[in-house]
Amino acid sequence: MLTRLKRLAPFFIVGPISGPLLAGVVLNFQAGRPVLGSLYAVALTQYAVLLPTVAAQMGLGAA
Repeated sequence: MLTRLKRLAPFFIVGPISGPLLAGVVLNFQAGRPVLGSLYAVALTQYAVLLPTVAAQMGLGAA
C-alpha cells in the first residue's frame, strides 16, 4: 500500500480528482494498456473541459 501511495503522490499535486485521472493515463500507457489509458484520458478531458463549460452554461441560463 505504501509503494502505491509513493507512486501516485506526485500526481496529487495536480489536484485531488484530476491527479488520479492523470495517473491513470500515464501509468496505463506505460504499462502497455492504451485502451484503458485512453478511457482515463477521456474522463480527464470531461472533468477538465466539459464540466466547467456545462456549469458556466447553467449559471448563465439561470441569470
